[in-house]
Amino acid sequence: MPTAPPARLRPALAVLVALMALAGRPAAQPAVPDRVPASDAAFEEGLAAYQAGDYAAAERLFTRAATEYGYTERTTAATLMAAKAAYAAGDPERAASAATRLVSRYPASRYAADARALLPRVAESAQGQVFDLGIVLPVGGERGYLGQALFNGVRIAVDEHNARVAGGGAGRRVRMVFRDSEGTGPGAAEAVAAVVAAGADAVVGPLFSDEAEPAGAAAEAADVTLLAPLATDQAVSQGRQFVFQANPTFPARGRAMARYAVGRLGLGRLGTASRSGALSADMAGAFATEVRRLGASVAFEEGLENASAWEDLDREIGEAALRSVQAIYLPVTGGDAPRYASDALRALDALGSLGRTPRPLGNTEWEGLAPSAADRATRLGAVFTQDFFVAPGATDAFGARYRALAGIPVDRLALIGYDLTRFLLAQVGGGGEGSLADRVRAAPRFDGVAHRFAFDGGQVNEALFILGYRDGRSVLLE
Repeated sequence: MPTAPPARLRPALAVLVALMALAGRPAAQPAVPDRVPASDAAFEEGLAAYQAGDYAAAERLFTRAATEYGYTERTTAATLMAAKAAYAAGDPERAASAATRLVSRYPASRYAADARALLPRVAESAQGQVFDLGIVLPVGGERGYLGQALFNGVRIAVDEHNARVAGGGAGRRVRMVFRDSEGTGPGAAEAVAAVVAAGADAVVGPLFSDEAEPAGAAAEAADVTLLAPLATDQAVSQGRQFVFQANPTFPARGRAMARYAVGRLGLGRLGTASRSGALSADMAGAFATEVRRLGASVAFEEGLENASAWEDLDREIGEAALRSVQAIYLPVTGGDAPRYASDALRALDALGSLGRTPRPLGNTEWEGLAPSAADRATRLGAVFTQDFFVAPGATDAFGARYRALAGIPVDRLALIGYDLTRFLLAQVGGGGEGSLADRVRAAPRFDGVAHRFAFDGGQVNEALFILGYRDGRSVLLE
């Protein structure tokens, strides 16, 4: 990643730069040192602590040996070791202070060269104490309001994180680096390149797939982790290692429903019906593939040629085939998707008086069915996936902070910005091995205020909510 230019040196790093400048100023070497047993004892205790890995205690003991007994035989060695212990303890400012003191006060010491060699490493470490979060969103145009809402959610998450760090909590302070995506693919790619040049350690944004695909290419070229909050096109992250889609793709939604149907409901024989050539078919195909991978069977995969076919499932598929399965996956898409779901439920409900009726499995568009359809969904035990769910009272605290910041009620875009940023920062401060991208891929499921994130070793979020209809209302099942 490019080295940050001097103009953007962080406060901690600026302190180190000043100390390093002092290190170049020669000072008079003291006279012959004294032998002081107390200094020797503090030094030996410091070595024991250092070798045991207790670097904070070692730094205190070495500092005592170096400063509390005048100029002794241990002063220069103890000063160097204090710098090394502070560096190992993750305190670059104290490390720089000790190393600079050694170089400036005792330039003829045999340890001065080691102290000079340590200073650049300390400066680099200090630079890493701040996590630069690149934010790439549109400012103006038709998408400007959307970008502002999502940014407000990001900002609240960052403010909360920094307040915890300032109060002694674990983690690195976060600095936001914002660039306008201009709501276009080229603008988003240029904005990613700009935040990376400014030192961004990761990027949140841009909004939709048309921006996120070229933005992802720019992030991938720079080996910088990018989390796209809303993009659903598989091309955004496909074949990439540093680009992640927080909004589950359509195939991911099908896989999630299959895992629930086979793994949690214990169903072994299923079928699908979807609109041919539509996103509906992408979900159904992924569902069928995942069902088979999990060891269950798929009796049929019906492609419907037109929207009217949803209400004629018995004729399109055949009554015998429908009754042969325990459940049927019916992913509906498009502007009239709730109506299509209602039509499909009506067709399945008509089978009830004649024999076995397969359980309907749906997708996000099954939320908010009309009362008559919701009653049918309840009778048939319908369940469906959902990418957004807010439990009662879950957004009260965030909503109050958002209203104080923006002057308006919270919306979904603000919540995705908030939840996604909290997830990302949890991986920054969560330790673990590998790069940030590796930690994002391997992270356990994260439950935010309104979203879930789990990449299960890949680049696409696979975590969705499972809802079902009970007493004519949709309720959270898992």
